[in-house]
Amino acid sequence: MTNGQKIRLAAAFIALALCATWYVFTRAAADGNGHNSLTLYMFVADSHIHGHYDKLAEVWQPRIAGNWIAGRLCDAFAPDGNLTFPVYENLFAFYNTTWLLLLFVALIYLAENPLFAIPFVYAGVTYMLTPPDNVIITPWDLPSMFFWTLSYLLWRHKYYLPMVAVIVLGTAFKETVAVTAFLFFFTTLNWRTRGTLFGATFVGCLLLKLWITAAVLGSPRVFTADSQGHLGFLVFTDLFHPQVNHVIWVNAGTLVLALCLPMSTLADRGTKFILVAFLAGLTLACALAGTPYEFRQCLDVLPLSVLFIEQTVRRWQTADAASSAQTA
Repeated sequence: MTNGQKIRLAAAFIALALCATWYVFTRAAADGNGHNSLTLYMFVADSHIHGHYDKLAEVWQPRIAGNWIAGRLCDAFAPDGNLTFPVYENLFAFYNTTWLLLLFVALIYLAENPLFAIPFVYAGVTYMLTPPDNVIITPWDLPSMFFWTLSYLLWRHKYYLPMVAVIVLGTAFKETVAVTAFLFFFTTLNWRTRGTLFGATFVGCLLLKLWITAAVLGSPRVFTADSQGHLGFLVFTDLFHPQVNHVIWVNAGTLVLALCLPMSTLADRGTKFILVAFLAGLTLACALAGTPYEFRQCLDVLPLSVLFIEQTVRRWQTADAASSAQTA
């Protein structure tokens, strides 16, 4: 067994342990929080038992894939049309734990140092469980993070055609996955090929969005973001509201740290670009909706931030080792 295989085996064991813990956490959060039951309401929205998908907010309805899977799970375990609450809790925990496990599998196989990435990612994921009285977990939170990460890892390994398929499929869970298509411009391919890959991805995402919105909203639409008709400033004022559970610590602090890291390579520039693009888009969406940042919204870029930090730290360590060798 090679050292690389040993590392991945150790990472797999840690991943299983963390998934077991995540199952317990999410099962406890399945019924919602002290203010609302949105978590429960959204998870069962597309089941034949409840069937209130058309009552969801317009911005949520095009994110059909996660809700469809959750709905079919609910239907499968309620053959008599009665989904008991303990069964629902187990299904909710199973659904979210499965997506976290898929993310860890992607990191184990495609990340250079999964032993660094997996615990760090898990630490960031648990931040979405704070504050405890305001936790909301939607059916697209973890799937979106998975597709963002898989797209990023495929880009790092130069698997560009599978990356196109992953991005397009990912937008059926959440439209923000399409942001990773900009990574095609940060490759060593000629500009015509870069443009072709980006264009194919853009067209695929657009056609899928039009088809989904036509099916769930009754007419094809491109823009479905929540909007109150004017810009709100709560997203900005909330930043300057001092509190322990502040958005600056979101994703276990990795988002802010990643944004502050230097860029030394083409991969660094591509990573930093989509981090900034994501944050700018999220800020605009929150301003249009008149809401503050939600911690769960930042999960999309959590593994990317962790991988960027790991690559930078490794580069620093290599430079220090080379410097020490020269002075020895």
